[in-house]
Amino acid sequence: MGSCASSNDGVKVPTDLKIDFNSKPNNEEEKLFSTIRDTVLNQTAEILAMIQKYGGCEDVIRKALNEPVAAETVAWEAISSSVDKFYEFYAFSLILEKHWPQLLDKVCQLDTAQGVRDNLSITTQIAMIFSFVFHFDEAKMMNPAIQNDFSYYRRVLGRMKDKKQKMKVDEELANKMSFFFAYPTPMMKVMIDSTTSVDKSERPRLISGLSMVANVCLQNITSNPNIMNNGENIMLLLCAMTGCIILVDHLRDEGAFDKKSPLSIKSAITHLKSGNPQPTDFLLNSLRFTTLHLNSEHTMPTITKLLA
Repeated sequence: MGSCASSNDGVKVPTDLKIDFNSKPNNEEEKLFSTIRDTVLNQTAEILAMIQKYGGCEDVIRKALNEPVAAETVAWEAISSSVDKFYEFYAFSLILEKHWPQLLDKVCQLDTAQGVRDNLSITTQIAMIFSFVFHFDEAKMMNPAIQNDFSYYRRVLGRMKDKKQKMKVDEELANKMSFFFAYPTPMMKVMIDSTTSVDKSERPRLISGLSMVANVCLQNITSNPNIMNNGENIMLLLCAMTGCIILVDHLRDEGAFDKKSPLSIKSAITHLKSGNPQPTDFLLNSLRFTTLHLNSEHTMPTITKLLA
């Protein structure tokens, strides 16, 4: 099993527990691994490229507002095409919401270290999903045109019901999508809701498992020289570590930042703030703005200072 290493603020991690992004799924992992690969991860690159390249419809909307009779139809066609893309984002979030609990159930075992050890390939998929979630939400927050364009679509939707073409996004669906896009970090909101919707009796197991994943990621970054030579893998581990911290904070009554936290929380945040090969501001901001307990009475003052 290997010896264990731990900080004074986290669960113990076997020193020989390494996350290998080239690992192949074992027989017990294969079915779920293939499902997640085919239904989730095979779509993430396309979805991320769509939102990162989204240019918005500001010009045609402005023209339609100034010349409603002459330009509204042109604006409607442009905005409808954009909303079809928004629908793809929303539809993918439903897929993620469906499958995420399966990953947690697989990795978060009563024997926390063994749960990760027996499911290393699934753990790498968790890291890839977290990476997608953070980068998607970052792109969404950096592009106000997404929210503005969707708001315009909803405003004029009622006037366009007589259009002959079948609308992919009708009023009912638009209302559902509006709740998704209303959040600054919509994909992380899906992850949080999907995680916290489990029965309360299951929360201790999830807290322990997610804490182990976060601490393993941190240990791999700080002690595995092979990882340090690969900036992409470091970012995957940092995203997984940060995502797990956020979910633990929503699952634990005391949050993630107290003295008894099962996370190596001080070391994790210190490392996020240290010199990494890629920017990590978006991860630090996620800890600041998507957690619940950063400003609670249980939070250690050193953590509050680190994230100030």
